[in-house]
Amino acid sequence: MTNEELHSQLEQLHKELEQAKTLSPADRDVFGNLMSDMVKIAQGKEQVEKPHHSLRQRLEEKESEFEVEHPRLAGVIRQILDALNRMGI
Repeated sequence: MTNEELHSQLEQLHKELEQAKTLSPADRDVFGNLMSDMVKIAQGKEQVEKPHHSLRQRLEEKESEFEVEHPRLAGVIRQILDALNRMGI
């Protein structure tokens, strides 16, 4: 997995977030922070140990929360989790 591929998946997540009309402002803020963290990691600006764990944990929590109400969004999150795993994150 390259940074370009991760960037592409982040763009897809952004599009899905825009289309998810029923997300609360708080959930949108959480996703904004998660996306910011992922971009920093992809650019090598975050340390490896702690941020990756909390990022992965937050993504996994959101993926399971949105499985029923926003299955496409949950699918994109799963793809990002898989990509991060292949990158060793």
